Amino acid sequence: MLNKRGTTFRQLSEEQKQGVDKTTALALMLEHPAMIKRPILTHNDKYFIGFKAAQYTEVFS
Repeated sequence: MLNKRGTTFRQLSEEQKQGVDKTTALALMLEHPAMIKRPILTHNDKYFIGFKAAQYTEVFS
């Protein structure tokens, strides 16, 4: 769920970007909520993270 393409992540130091694991990703998202990839959709007990038009068309058809 960590958005590595966003400007907030890109502004981190190289040291902060290296070796991101579950623990450091959670800490980063707590400190910088803008790093959470959105939207997060739940449909039929499945999760879809980020918007992809083709995926949404498939999910809702």
